[in-house]
Order: sequence, then structure tokens, then C-alpha cells
Amino acid sequence: MIAILLLGFLAVSIFDAIGAILSRVLKFNYALLTFGSILIYGLVAYYTAESSVAVTGILSSGVVGVFDGTVGLLISKKLNANIPKIEGVDLNISLKMVFTMFIFGSFIGILTTLLFN
Repeated sequence: MIAILLLGFLAVSIFDAIGAILSRVLKFNYALLTFGSILIYGLVAYYTAESSVAVTGILSSGVVGVFDGTVGLLISKKLNANIPKIEGVDLNISLKMVFTMFIFGSFIGILTTLLFN
């Protein structure tokens, strides 16, 4: 299970780095890559739930979401991803961001385990 979680962290890091560079070079909105992150969260949920129980998959997906909302955000900012500024939206790492990403990742985990396990 830990190996799956670590692979999820690695996948998010690589995906965010490549996505940040491509969004800057090709001038597209970095937010369009959200679907790739959702896929990674779902895969982590599926494989951890398969090797343990559904709750483990859901929580693992939430943890990967937190990683993406912290380390992934730092990677995308360092690589100057094309992230348009939206009034009222704060893209800084905060407790609110961590909580939101955990809930979002867990929600993807719930959907994945309900649909595929």
C-alpha cells in the first residue's frame, strides 16, 4: 500500500512538472490538466483499495490530493505554469487548500471505489 501511495506521489510530481512546462510553452490553461490529476487519484484509490479495504483507497486518494495541492502546486509555480489569475481565488498553500484537496481527493476515491471495486 505504501508503495502505491509513493508511486502516486511520483506520478503527480512528474505530471505536474511536464504539465507546467507544456502549459507555458504551448500557452494553454494549466487547469485543463485537472483531469489527469483525477485519473491519478482514482488509480491510487483503486489499487490501494484492491490491496486492502475501500476506506484505505479513499484515504490514500485524499492524501495524494493533499500532496498535489502542496508539492504539486510548488512544482507548477516554480516551473511557471500558465495559471491565469482569477479574482477571489487564492492559489497559495494554506490550511484551506490542504483541507479542500483532501476532500476532493477523497471524493474521487469514493467514486472510484463505488464504481470499480
